[in-house]
Amino acid sequence: MTLTLKKILLLLLAVLPAVTQAQKKPGTSPTPSWLVPCHPNLQQKPNAKHISDGFYLLLAETQYHAELKSDYHHYIRQIISEAGIQNGSEISVDYDPQYEKLTFHRLVVKRDGQEINRLPGAAFKVLQQEEELSRFIYSGTYTAYLILEDVRKGDQIEYSYSLTGSNPIFDQKVDEQYYQVATEPVVNYYRNIIARPERQLHFKPFNDAALPQQRNWNGFTVYEWNTIRLQENDNISNLPSWYNPFTRLQVSEYNNWQEIARWAQHINTTAAPGPAVQNKIAALKQQAGNNPEAYLQAALRFVQDDIRYMGIEMGEYSHRPNTPDRVLAQRFGDCKDKSLLLCTLLNANGISAHMAYVNTELKGRVAQRLPSPTAFNHAIVYAILRGKTYWLDATLSYQRGSLASFCEPDYQLALVITDTTTRLTPIHKINSGHIAIRETLTLPAEEGQDGALRASTAWYREDADEQRAALAAASLQDKEATFLAFYRKFYGDMTLKDSMAVRDNPDSNVLRVQESYVIRHLWKKDSATNKLLFSVIAQSPSDILPYVTDGNRKTPLAIKYPYDLDYQIMVNTPIEWSLEQTPLHIKNDYYQFDFTATRSGKQIVLAYTLKTFQDHVPVAFMPQYAREIREIQKTTSLDLYLRPAFVQPVSQPGNRNWLAVVLAICSAAVFAYLAKQYYQHSVLPVRYPLEPLPIGGWLSLLAIGLVFSPMFELIVLCKAEVFNYETWATISARKDMGNISLVQLFLIGEVIIRVFMLCYSVLLAVLFFNRRDTFPFALATYYFITTLYLFFFNRINSYYFGDSTQGGVWTPNSILWPLLRMALWVPYLLTSPRAKATFIMPHPARLED
Repeated sequence: MTLTLKKILLLLLAVLPAVTQAQKKPGTSPTPSWLVPCHPNLQQKPNAKHISDGFYLLLAETQYHAELKSDYHHYIRQIISEAGIQNGSEISVDYDPQYEKLTFHRLVVKRDGQEINRLPGAAFKVLQQEEELSRFIYSGTYTAYLILEDVRKGDQIEYSYSLTGSNPIFDQKVDEQYYQVATEPVVNYYRNIIARPERQLHFKPFNDAALPQQRNWNGFTVYEWNTIRLQENDNISNLPSWYNPFTRLQVSEYNNWQEIARWAQHINTTAAPGPAVQNKIAALKQQAGNNPEAYLQAALRFVQDDIRYMGIEMGEYSHRPNTPDRVLAQRFGDCKDKSLLLCTLLNANGISAHMAYVNTELKGRVAQRLPSPTAFNHAIVYAILRGKTYWLDATLSYQRGSLASFCEPDYQLALVITDTTTRLTPIHKINSGHIAIRETLTLPAEEGQDGALRASTAWYREDADEQRAALAAASLQDKEATFLAFYRKFYGDMTLKDSMAVRDNPDSNVLRVQESYVIRHLWKKDSATNKLLFSVIAQSPSDILPYVTDGNRKTPLAIKYPYDLDYQIMVNTPIEWSLEQTPLHIKNDYYQFDFTATRSGKQIVLAYTLKTFQDHVPVAFMPQYAREIREIQKTTSLDLYLRPAFVQPVSQPGNRNWLAVVLAICSAAVFAYLAKQYYQHSVLPVRYPLEPLPIGGWLSLLAIGLVFSPMFELIVLCKAEVFNYETWATISARKDMGNISLVQLFLIGEVIIRVFMLCYSVLLAVLFFNRRDTFPFALATYYFITTLYLFFFNRINSYYFGDSTQGGVWTPNSILWPLLRMALWVPYLLTSPRAKATFIMPHPARLED
């Protein structure tokens, strides 16, 4: 039966040296004699408003004797409430029994001026706290845990202990980082380092940390400080991994990066490869032939895929790697184990390879720290082949593609472990990943029908590696459920239409996933407008560019880097929609975003591109970022409104709406009477002799238009569907149009206005051929009324009957026609001498006068 990883770990723990077991239990002893005298003021009290857990620290004292490798801690807790009894009655100390010994010196409860010694009967529980076990890292750290009994309000809990010993891997050198902030109020604070005068300690403050005061004491140099700040509640999210806002002080006995490189070279030196490693080298050579690139790739693939990641980082093996022979035999190792094995395999075939230390969180900011082995948290491989540099991470899984397409890790700086290294080496990122997303939405033509969504995503290079690993960690069914849940947040009730298809091309390192969904009852009724609504939702860039409410943020904002996205949403619509979305282009030193919305026939395409250039947005740029991110968010949705298509009924004999016909006839009579009245009106004084010029020149073209205009208006009026009874019956039966009376009023108004335009066109022809003086003004008024009517008619008609485009610009209902004619003929009639001399005839009644 195959053992699980946890069972293997238990077997390994069972064979640990017995001495380790003996060192786990804490011991007791008197207070050390080497302590520097500390004189706290135990009568002081903190500001009550800062106390949150029902207790505060009356004293926090830490003294470290660098020569004895002893770290002494002394605390006094003041319990002030019932909450303090709950939160302050437990004592816990973390330590590594591989090289540290825990000794308690004092444990008393002070109550009503009396001291109650709790140390003799203290029943410490030793617990194994492996916080990184989920990451397959076992460090051997333990916690001594004690729950105090009989703690009361007003008690003082005083305890002290020492941790003696240090990890031998660091050559007994001082290398620490001290935070000068506390989560609870500390009334008296004291910390020191006691060292021989010849030791050279380097101090570097961060965020205005206090440097220690230095003095001589009993032949030693004492570095001490007594300031600590109360940590403010800072709930700001999306901080870059390298950003640390807390006040802290780094202490290091190392002088430069060259010293760290030599130290690392010493602990990474191993003997010649054993038989198993030599056999593997021979197999890799045979597999690659005489191709060194193929050998490098095969060796990397073997270490990445066949040597699983797990680290037993106990004691000096926190930084010392296991030998390649042992790693190969056990078939597991952590980053330094796998990197050293890879270096051994590559160097055996003439490929120059060295281990390199990096910090995956600090990245390039590691240069701001003092030289120290603990400045790094990860190991990779620096290889040179045919003059080209490769940065290889042996802990990656499912990395595919050719060497030329390998993406450099975004660690920015590395300490290459060689005997010539004197400084950190930049990691220049040349290749990056790329993501291409294509979503196709198909919208139905009617309410109640289902829509469709097809999504195709392609990941390239390092993005393909990451997604390949994610897919391998879950079943296809789980992934389908995850992806379906993702789209349901956008479109509601959805089901999977076809099984998710995964196509992987390891040679080109491209991974493609295709998804197909059904969107149930796609159109939703908008209660505000009573229209059918569907909102196209783009995948929000907030995971890449987090949303901020304003530009007053005082800390840098982390953004995903590197990131390169090409994203399109194609919407197949049942009708042609008009688009009012304006393009958006944003580019600065940190990111670039582009958006366009285009329409081709019945398809709408929303195109997005997003690329980042750094891993954060600085504070100084935050006001502009806040404005730009709001603009970006506005592009991530598009509301489409649909009126169910208005069915144009076929006119048949006997189906006329005679009320509409009678209304048209009555309107025609009224407008004919008004036209007669207007015909009798004159605007020019009568001048003799009346000799108007005959109609000629450009006026001949106007004459042709005025002759055919009444015919056109009559045809349009006769074809109007308002005269068809079925049209009125259909409207009356529809419940999606809101107030039906308003719709019917719109149709009645259309009849009246169309009759008015017919009568007006006849009047214009009569005025024109009689060369009446009122013709120029009447013609200008006609064009203006026509333009105004078509403008409102098209929009109201679109609102009620779902026509989103009002037809083309050259159709009869386009307002372009009256505008062009008005722009041509009105100025001509006002400025042309011929026109002014033609239209001068008053009404005949004026002549008789």
